[in-house]
Amino acid sequence: MNKIQAAELRWEADTPVSGQFDDIYFNQDGGLAETRHVFLDGNRLAERFGAPEGAHFTVAETGFGTGLNFLCARALWLERAPQDARLHFISVEKFPLSREDLARALAHWPGFRDGGEQLLAQYPPPVAGFHRLVLDEGRIVLTLMLGDAIDRYRELEARVDAWFLDGFAPSKNPDMWQPELFGQMARLSHAGTTLATFTAAGFVRRGLQAVGFEMEKVPGFGRKREMLRGQHRVAATTPSAAPWFDSPTPAGRPGSALILGGGLAGCSAARALAERGIRVQLLEQSAELASGGSGNRQGALYAKLPVRPTKQGLLHSTGLHYSHHLLERLVPDDQWSACGLLQLATGDREAQRQQQLADEALYPDELVRAVSPDEATSLAGLPVHLSGLFFPLGGWVSPPAFCRSLVDHPLIELHTGCRIGSLGRSAGRWQATTDGGRPFESEVVVVATAGAARTLEQLGHLPLKSIRGQVSHAPCPAGVPALATVVCGDGYISPPLEGQYAFGATFDLHDDSRALRPEDHQRNLDTLAAALPELAGALADSPAGGRVGFRCSTPDYLPIVGPAPVYERFVEDYGRLRQDRKWPFDRAPTHHPGLYISVGHGSKGLLTCPLGAELLAGMICNEPLPLGRELVEALSPARFIIKNLIRGSI
Repeated sequence: MNKIQAAELRWEADTPVSGQFDDIYFNQDGGLAETRHVFLDGNRLAERFGAPEGAHFTVAETGFGTGLNFLCARALWLERAPQDARLHFISVEKFPLSREDLARALAHWPGFRDGGEQLLAQYPPPVAGFHRLVLDEGRIVLTLMLGDAIDRYRELEARVDAWFLDGFAPSKNPDMWQPELFGQMARLSHAGTTLATFTAAGFVRRGLQAVGFEMEKVPGFGRKREMLRGQHRVAATTPSAAPWFDSPTPAGRPGSALILGGGLAGCSAARALAERGIRVQLLEQSAELASGGSGNRQGALYAKLPVRPTKQGLLHSTGLHYSHHLLERLVPDDQWSACGLLQLATGDREAQRQQQLADEALYPDELVRAVSPDEATSLAGLPVHLSGLFFPLGGWVSPPAFCRSLVDHPLIELHTGCRIGSLGRSAGRWQATTDGGRPFESEVVVVATAGAARTLEQLGHLPLKSIRGQVSHAPCPAGVPALATVVCGDGYISPPLEGQYAFGATFDLHDDSRALRPEDHQRNLDTLAAALPELAGALADSPAGGRVGFRCSTPDYLPIVGPAPVYERFVEDYGRLRQDRKWPFDRAPTHHPGLYISVGHGSKGLLTCPLGAELLAGMICNEPLPLGRELVEALSPARFIIKNLIRGSI
């Protein structure tokens, strides 16, 4: 992950001009009309939006800029498209505008005020990678990729219906207008994908023709005599370097889905599918939702970012942004708080790590910034004696309340007291039977039962481990101001909920005891004292309660999210990896049709479960994926089979 550089702007008569490319973002007098002529009319979108071929339509563009093209497409979609269809708009930006500059630019278009306000409210911090924004109650989905266009489109998994080939002019920005970008556009296209661009440059036309687009010159806008539009005539077939990570392509959006498990992973998956018009049955073995690892009184929105980029760090920073805005949309204000989060340097090693992170300046202040003890005290509302990092997007939420909000949807039917005894497939449908003999049936199944997933015959190979954690509860001590932000050190404590603090948690492998232990409460107090000694002292004599839960984790501490592989077939088909890890396989992977997994989210489920649900929904409905290929592979349920084959351990 490279650091994202913000756009350098100068303003000429309230028109933004790029300092990097010395070119205007839009024509002040005719920018809106130009967008409509070149991109909307050039791709025949008024006609196609009125009668989309499926449940969704995907537009992709090569330069987000001020978002004008996106807002134009959004307005046309809301005007023309069926109520139950959704528009996926994918864009990329190497030099994103600041939120302030974006707001100033969008002020030119008062007719787009509603869309502009939704965009600004979710506009991501300048962090490389994919960022998913949901507008208009799910009718519009924007995937904004920050970074180089070629790099980001190389990572994208999608089926694009129309291209906006936009950006600064080829003479100003030659690095973008390259054959490799055209090749990625062809990879993501199908027979019938259209394309439009403002330029009529010969090398652009020839480059697009070389990758399968039939191009023609048509009248341009205003003083531009000509522009290009085209259509892809052949389906792209690009061999995969790692075919075992390829996802199966569904025939179409299923009508029904069965979700096993009523924790954060299962409830998030249920909501993501229901918002796509799929009827969902959610089965929970206990009497109520969030009875397992998702049942703590409060949980922290907490991303511990690495000094050097890692897949885990990228997943967590992306998930923090997505979960924050999902909570804003769904959860009552008294059950969550966007109060921010302080990560304190409770030891010399952590202080050194935090200093390195600040020195590298890889992350923007909108995501994380270093704070002194005085600044931390001001943020916490209580004495803090340590330096730390502050995460403005952090906060706390009641996980049970989050789960209840997620399943509050007319297409979700909740069944409690349903422990699954068997899962099988017959005549193209899945049948799940409870221990009591009650049958359920659906086209698609998502298993989100944490460690219990291994009890199913199809998933017995998953390397899951259970980690015991005890959280302590204590009433707010009299005369002590309430904590104003989440504070983390080796443990965490949230601002009080309904007059009670929740803090902890212990971390115990190979321990299956569900009993509350006084010694574990003392461990939690000792951990809290390293971060907030005065508060820990005030809580020491308070009556203590708590809760024991079990986190489900994996050997690499990344969750398992994706289609369920057929273990025996993977071992047979890719067995040559034992001798040659670079063998050029051309065999597609074999998965259990319609069976998906979301488990192993560990202690960061508030960040990874909602984003993982979007990933699963994209796979199940053949929509653009919200994460790049590298992260999709890192979360794949097949990754441990492949690793073990390469190691020769199976």
